[in-house]
Amino acid sequence: MKNFGRWIQNKRVAVLYGGWSEEAPISRKTGAAVLKAFRERNVSAVGIEMNSSVAEKIRKSRADFCFIALHGKWGEDGTAQGLCELLKIPYSGSGVLASALSMNKSVSKTVFQKHGIPTPPFRVTRSWPVSFSLPAVIKPVDGGSAIGVTVAHKREEVKSAFQTAIKYSQEVLLEKFVKGKEITAAVLGDRALPLIEILPKHAFYDYTSKYVQGMSRHILPARIPAKVAQQVSEIALKAHAALGCRAFSRVDFIVDGNGSPWVLELNSIPGLTETSLFPEAARAAGFSFSEMIFEMVRCSLNPKQ
Repeated sequence: MKNFGRWIQNKRVAVLYGGWSEEAPISRKTGAAVLKAFRERNVSAVGIEMNSSVAEKIRKSRADFCFIALHGKWGEDGTAQGLCELLKIPYSGSGVLASALSMNKSVSKTVFQKHGIPTPPFRVTRSWPVSFSLPAVIKPVDGGSAIGVTVAHKREEVKSAFQTAIKYSQEVLLEKFVKGKEITAAVLGDRALPLIEILPKHAFYDYTSKYVQGMSRHILPARIPAKVAQQVSEIALKAHAALGCRAFSRVDFIVDGNGSPWVLELNSIPGLTETSLFPEAARAAGFSFSEMIFEMVRCSLNPKQ
């Protein structure tokens, strides 16, 4: 879009955050950061908490564009996107279907398999007991922020892990544990940003590692061979396209000891907090935080650019 900066200066933006999911506190942090970025660039922006009166609040805001800063259910899963569609207001990120596909790990991994995208073997269940080879990652099928996730190494750990995961979802995903380097690839527009290697202080990149300062170390660029890095970036773009995502996403990988990348999941609305990975990758690509937000909006309005 030509003269995008001038266009957005004359628009009113509603930033949607909060909601009812377990990830609502993180969403509010993302929302506050986004709202601050718009206001620093002199864009008229209002923050709106996601609740039962959100449609009325959006109408009253007279918003020309909605920036969806929601994480988890009722926001990242196509719900908020559908609301914006009904209100006929353009919005950030992926559409209804792509958001729903990305949120459900079982469905997204099935799509990945159909497109030849490497993802660890898995199965989904609603009941216990269930047989699955160990070690395994046991998690809610449609959760985020590593809430309810357990890495089970022993048979006696599986039942407790299942009971933890089922609290947060109607189905539980059991995924083969792949040992290796945790790598994340941020996608912005039609390119993958510099890759980040994650070194959590805990056994895996759990909720505390993600959101508590000092609980994980981020290495940029990731310490993987250039050929593998190129492969990871290409797979990230392929995964983004396979799910029909738009404008931006973040794809999480494990690169095993043989240098083979495995896609764990795709986040259609990555966190934008002070410890989040997406802004860090954007900064390495030369974007300030507010420039990144503007680019996210621009790419949402012009997905082919």
